[in-house]
Amino acid sequence: MRRLLTLAALLLAAPAFSPPVVAGPLDAWTIDPRASSLTFAATQTGAFVNGRFPAWSGNIVLDPAALAGARIDVAIQMPPMTAGNQDVDSLMKGANFLDVRKFPEARFVATTVVASGGDRYEARGKLTIRDVTRDVVLPFTLAIVDNPAQPGALRATARGRLTIKRLDYGIGQNEWAGTGQVANEVTIDLNVVASRSR
Repeated sequence: MRRLLTLAALLLAAPAFSPPVVAGPLDAWTIDPRASSLTFAATQTGAFVNGRFPAWSGNIVLDPAALAGARIDVAIQMPPMTAGNQDVDSLMKGANFLDVRKFPEARFVATTVVASGGDRYEARGKLTIRDVTRDVVLPFTLAIVDNPAQPGALRATARGRLTIKRLDYGIGQNEWAGTGQVANEVTIDLNVVASRSR
């Protein structure tokens, strides 16, 4: 039960964005924004392109006694995304790729969260990018330990990785609709670290 409650608090903590709205009897966690991140990786002409989404938020409804009613709703603001390179950012934010002016938000909504053994879980739901919605499964791990930097407190880490095919979402128009220059697969990594009193 503690791990499921922890998951709810962790997934909805949003570094560098407005506080999430959380429904349900959740323990209060303080997010470490320096240790938390939402990043992505793609391959262009054989070289990796890595970037991050600095603005994301969400809400959740989770009753540990009734997981059938679990809900995760995370919104990712697309305009602030960056790969740390002005030319790459301009291309990715443009109409041929994410078209952030027309589609400023991506969204992940899951109505099913299941334990898959040990510290592993799955959030099953739908991901929407460029107004295209696909079914996805987000596998993640959750670890809770004593916080070495704060006696009497707990430190929790949630890590997940989702691999999508960009062309399924229309990310790649006109001359970018093939995979000769940019690979189809894109990985999205979630890493959230938080602490609270025991």
